[in-house]
Amino acid sequence: MQQVLCPQCGAPVKFTSTASVMAVCGACRSTLLKDADSVRRIGETAEVLEDYSPLCLGAAGKYEDKRFDVIGRIQLRYEEGYWNEWYLWFEDGSDGWLSDASGQYAVTRRRKVKDAHGMPPFEEIAPGVEIKLDGQRYTAADVRVSQAGGAQGELPFVPGDGWQARAADFRSLDTFLTLDYSDGPEPVLYIGKAFDLSAMQAASLRSPEQVEETAGRFRGQIKALDCPNCGAPISFVAALATQVICPSCAAAVDCSGPTAEVIEKARKVEAIQTTLALGARAEIDGAAYTIIGLMKCADPDPEEPSDWIEYLLFNPTKGFIWLVETDEGWERVQVCDSWPSHNDATSVRWRSKLYKKLYDYTSRVELALGAFNWRVKVGDSTAITDYQATSLKLTRELTDTELGWSASTPVGAAQVARWFGKPQLAGQKAAPRRAAQDGGYRKWAWIAMIGLGALNLDEIFSGHFMPIVIGMAFLWVPAVLADRFSGKDE
Repeated sequence: MQQVLCPQCGAPVKFTSTASVMAVCGACRSTLLKDADSVRRIGETAEVLEDYSPLCLGAAGKYEDKRFDVIGRIQLRYEEGYWNEWYLWFEDGSDGWLSDASGQYAVTRRRKVKDAHGMPPFEEIAPGVEIKLDGQRYTAADVRVSQAGGAQGELPFVPGDGWQARAADFRSLDTFLTLDYSDGPEPVLYIGKAFDLSAMQAASLRSPEQVEETAGRFRGQIKALDCPNCGAPISFVAALATQVICPSCAAAVDCSGPTAEVIEKARKVEAIQTTLALGARAEIDGAAYTIIGLMKCADPDPEEPSDWIEYLLFNPTKGFIWLVETDEGWERVQVCDSWPSHNDATSVRWRSKLYKKLYDYTSRVELALGAFNWRVKVGDSTAITDYQATSLKLTRELTDTELGWSASTPVGAAQVARWFGKPQLAGQKAAPRRAAQDGGYRKWAWIAMIGLGALNLDEIFSGHFMPIVIGMAFLWVPAVLADRFSGKDE
């Protein structure tokens, strides 16, 4: 370790890793460039936005049985939000990165590529594109161009003015692969795995009190805010929400800076009735969650339209989960840390279970209210593919810039009632299915019966009508039962 005095303010600055070429003075934010045995100031680094992450400089952990220390941080911003990349120094003198994005973590380390020319150009990579490395197939999950929003500690490069990170992340099971095109047309390759913070030394992570000291607010605390557009009181999760959508006027408010700013004013606010409200609290698996955001989504298919409500819940230590309310009931949804493997054209395998493809459809945001950890816009569309194994479901979600997987399990109304302490929810039945709302299954049974009778008039007039009656019964009885269970008869 090398320690120098900042030439700007005189504060001590450490260089722990031999790979570090710059460090940020913690006292005055001066950017210090290490040049042989000397250090010179080359400017001032922007402040990072303190967030809800428990990670910090000086935190320690283990990866593949090797101890590492967190010695640097760069915050990368893009149009919809930001995430942290923490620079790691391992006990064997090597380095690596710990990605920290919305409660999901991955450790990656640089790897030499024998033939970088075999990798696709950055411009040709899109979510879902596949590449092979050492016989293993990887799928592009995230393709972005981002900018440095601030830095702390040591870094192995200098993100100068106008510097952009051009990177594509790929996934295969729990393996992460990053192709970094920031320095030119040939990528630098980083590979690693999903990481659980249980591998960190708990005492080295930030406590809520330490977060308050550094960020001026508790991690995940719900704070009050007056909407800059209409003045109505709204709330957001401090140091978490990059965007809040005002429940009163539906204006999109950016909360990622020191002051709240209106991003977009809503032209029309749709009245919406939801079973659960923003700010509702639930006790789930022994942890206290709060509903911080909700979205009304719809499948715009003209032949089989449908809509549903998605609730975003947050716990300061557990992170995010989703509750989805459809006309068939409730589902609990969690983003997958490990991805399923491709089995064939109609199935995938995940955690030793085979999931069969159900259907493809589109999810479009019709209305969003509350706080989100990315920038949500009405009209955002996601291509969805559902797979099922017994009562479990996997969902593949594809947009222009991201591909992700989530896992969902059905939840009974009685369980939701216990979570939220609302006994009245236990007896609530699912909303009527769309088919029942549009006239019921009996309407189609009547049409089929009329057609059946018209096609068999000769048989009816000749007295052979019993088979026709039996056929009509097979049409009518299932239609009546379907309407009853779908809620048409309520």
